[in-house]
Amino acid sequence: MRRFWALARTAAVEVLSEPLTVILFLVATLAVHALPAFHYHQFGEAGRLARECGLSSLLVFGLFFAVPAASRAMGRELESGTAAAALARAVSRPLFFCAKTFGVSLVFVLFAAALVLATETSSYSCVKGAEFGRNAGVVNVWGPAFAAGVGFTAFAFVAAAFANRFRGWRFCLWACLLMALAQVAAAGVSFGLGGCTGAVWEKLPASGIVWSFAVLSVGCLVFVQMAAALATRLKEPGVNGCVALALASSFVWPVRALVPDVNAFWLADALTPAGGGVVSPGMPLLAGACLIVFWTVAGSWLLEGRDVG
Repeated sequence: MRRFWALARTAAVEVLSEPLTVILFLVATLAVHALPAFHYHQFGEAGRLARECGLSSLLVFGLFFAVPAASRAMGRELESGTAAAALARAVSRPLFFCAKTFGVSLVFVLFAAALVLATETSSYSCVKGAEFGRNAGVVNVWGPAFAAGVGFTAFAFVAAAFANRFRGWRFCLWACLLMALAQVAAAGVSFGLGGCTGAVWEKLPASGIVWSFAVLSVGCLVFVQMAAALATRLKEPGVNGCVALALASSFVWPVRALVPDVNAFWLADALTPAGGGVVSPGMPLLAGACLIVFWTVAGSWLLEGRDVG
């Protein structure tokens, strides 16, 4: 297990240290906090716009950095000879594959957790703003929550820059970690200042947001695991192309034995009180877990059959 955690930690640090990761962390969290202030329609429910923005950011921005990261974490190690050195030290190929993909998945889970908190804060801002709004059906954000979300996120990014300049800390790594922590601070300040009462909390689909993100995150992790499995045999452009094709097909004609049906994993409306909350997330979570196991076994098998020199 010590070797497993060492490999997983190395993979996670490598992903967090990439410039693309920190850029998407910043863009995604700021978009969730800020975009509701620039729209003028609630789409039938205060907070819905923030929720949809958060889930869209998870799907688009999350896969945009996690899929190439999984491809590089596996393909680059095999091509550079680092994998051969690790395998020569009594590390089995399945353990090597699982550890590397687990490290990438940890970063994606951190990204998803940050977006969950950002979406909760932004939704609360919309719900609270609707109480003071003068025009029905118009998105009104609550100033303190909006300022906390945008301000803490921007401050974390600037703090990482100062830490890099004066302490020599890795900018990308610490920017991602601090921006994730900033979402905790923003949520705490927003709910604390707002005095979140039971009546307000009932208007905020909190449990629906959490379950929606959990289900969609599992679906996205299937594509991440698929990318790592394909990277054992294909170059990075080929991996990215195959995953992009699989993702596109999952919207139209999904092969459910290989990829998740994204439409079935998008439960934003069904799990909220407005949607009745009658759809159980158990089945999509189970289906996603089975597909993750499938691609983990497939990747381990493909790596076993590859000549690692």
